[in-house]
Amino acid sequence: MAAPWEKYQEAATGDGPWSRYVATDADPAAVRAGSALNDIPRQLGLTARYGLEGLANTAQVVTEPLRYLTDKFLPDRHQSLNDLVLGNKAPPKSTPLRVQATKLADYIGLPSPETANERVIGDATRLVAGAGGMGGVSSLMSRGAPMLAEESAKYLPNLATALSRAPSALAANPVQQLTSAAGAGLAGGASREAGGSPWMQAGASLVGGVAGGMAPGIGQSIVDLTKRAAAPTLTPQQLDVQLSTVLGRAGTDYSKLPGNVQASLRAELADSLQAGKQLDPQSVSRLADFKTVGATPTRGMISQNPVQITREQNLAKMAANSADDGLHGLPLMQNQNNTALIGRLNGLGGASETAPITAGRLVQDTVAGRNAALGTAERGAWDAAKGMPGYADGQMSNAPVHSAFKAAADTGLLDYLPGPVASRMEAYMTGKAPFTPQEYANLRSMVSGSLSPTANANEKKVAKAVADALDAADIRMRTTNPGGIDYGNLPSTAATAARMQAADAAPQGVVDAINSARSATAAKYRYQESSPLVRAALSDARSADPEKIAQSFILNGTVNDARSVAQEVGPQGIPVIRDALATFIKKQALSGAADEVGKVSQSRLNSAINKIGEEKLAMFFSPDEVSQLRATGRVASLMQSQPVGSAVNNSNSGALLLGRGMDLLNGVAGKIPFGKAAVIDPLRNINISISQRQAQNVVPGLLAPVEKQPFTPSLLLPALAAGGGLLSP
Repeated sequence: MAAPWEKYQEAATGDGPWSRYVATDADPAAVRAGSALNDIPRQLGLTARYGLEGLANTAQVVTEPLRYLTDKFLPDRHQSLNDLVLGNKAPPKSTPLRVQATKLADYIGLPSPETANERVIGDATRLVAGAGGMGGVSSLMSRGAPMLAEESAKYLPNLATALSRAPSALAANPVQQLTSAAGAGLAGGASREAGGSPWMQAGASLVGGVAGGMAPGIGQSIVDLTKRAAAPTLTPQQLDVQLSTVLGRAGTDYSKLPGNVQASLRAELADSLQAGKQLDPQSVSRLADFKTVGATPTRGMISQNPVQITREQNLAKMAANSADDGLHGLPLMQNQNNTALIGRLNGLGGASETAPITAGRLVQDTVAGRNAALGTAERGAWDAAKGMPGYADGQMSNAPVHSAFKAAADTGLLDYLPGPVASRMEAYMTGKAPFTPQEYANLRSMVSGSLSPTANANEKKVAKAVADALDAADIRMRTTNPGGIDYGNLPSTAATAARMQAADAAPQGVVDAINSARSATAAKYRYQESSPLVRAALSDARSADPEKIAQSFILNGTVNDARSVAQEVGPQGIPVIRDALATFIKKQALSGAADEVGKVSQSRLNSAINKIGEEKLAMFFSPDEVSQLRATGRVASLMQSQPVGSAVNNSNSGALLLGRGMDLLNGVAGKIPFGKAAVIDPLRNINISISQRQAQNVVPGLLAPVEKQPFTPSLLLPALAAGGGLLSP
């Protein structure tokens, strides 16, 4: 019984009973469809033949050299040694593997190509099968390559490296390998069918292989374009969601960026986000910083690619050394960015030029004014107590002095109590001196005076214990009959009763007045001892120098010092401290130079910002202002960064030579008719349009880097597959 492909052959040639099943263009569509279905078995058979022969062709890369050696040096067992030595009889030749594969296909009855189309498709299929087989073997070999490389490294290090890389290189980009093989087979076969010479066929195969290798990339580009065209336009809200996600990976809160910065990012990145491109979070965060500051980035600044930075910096130096105005784009942009940084610092308060001494004087005046107000209240309270009956000649119980002495003893530091204070307390406790309300005020003043900034820690501790005890102790008056009047011998009249009632109430009234005065005194001294800032501001003139206060508590102080400053000056004084800090930061960044000639130093700028610190800045700047200040420091770093791997010509010698060389060419070309217009100007325009436009096109620098294989020979496997077929006749 005839095989299905034999029946098809009879139908195609018009011979045999199956010829009536040949479909022509005049036949109905159903007949043509049925003929195509009937042809499927033959096509499957042809595919099997092509695959078998393609694998054999590729395998000949290994088998043909071995076959040659065996035919050359191993005699046939039926041939005598004498004939072999004397050359009387040539040794028989073994059969190439390709021929054996063809015979095997014939033996099992696989169909053979009959038409030009089938032969061309056969060429392509054989190469695809061969390349695919070689790729599979290479993939398996790559698993054992490390072990083989480790062993060979003991003897031949270079060979070890090659052995470890070769299998993975052969297996790289399998789709590109297969499409390249298909393109080479189709083009070479078509050239052969058209009567092309062997060289023509080889050239056509080369072109077809290159075109086939490019097909996946072209196809992916078409898919990307289709996706971009078909993708719906993202709304601002959708763009915000995607930008928030991208920036979140870099630790940047998109919602806290100013509205104008968010709008700029949406406009800048809308195309990339809608096309589904992968953005690098760190690069997008850097772009946000530039937008916040108002500076213009380059691709190198955004990507921090050392090679790109080298090109941009050297190009800018070369252009700056040229007299040609058309080449000054990058240098001018660098100057404008420096101006933008200074402008941002000015906008944050640096333009006020507020000197630190101004802030120190504000703190000093505020503390002095508050202390004066408390002193006025204290004096008024004591004056009111002094006017009460029984104050002048009345004595108080010395119990508060005993309590204060016990508190000092409990600290274990009684020996550190100042001598005058200890002597006065002893006199009150022994009765040598009367303990009157005025003496209480005097003792309390002496104790507070011992809490001066020059006192040591032990003296301060014991003095504070005494002061707290005096402030907390209850007082009572000893005098119950002011004036020594004998009320028992007075007539019982309404006037006598009134005098007796007044005498009974007098001690309590004095006590209440004294307690009010005590509270005022405690409030004043408590404020004076509240912080190192207040003590320094109220100390002697030398220690309370306004500039010293600014240096010690505003610029170089701790977080607690800064908090004390903020509490003292209040909301109305915060802007002054803010401007002083901004002026200090700007002066540090410019090394004291004026805005017109100053160059921002990223190291000095960031050092000044970090020296003050985020927490202290937040006490005097709004969150948005702190973000702007931080962004200014980061942008300055990105503008001046030279990462490892860059090779910027900082000496400027090469740029000077290149710039002067351009001027020299201009001079020479100017002496030739149309020389400058024909030679120099085109070169300059190319330089401007390519180099500077590439530098200012930041979008490629925002894309996430794509990992590439160090060695991807896309035509290697197709070449091996074709080479295997050429090794045997």
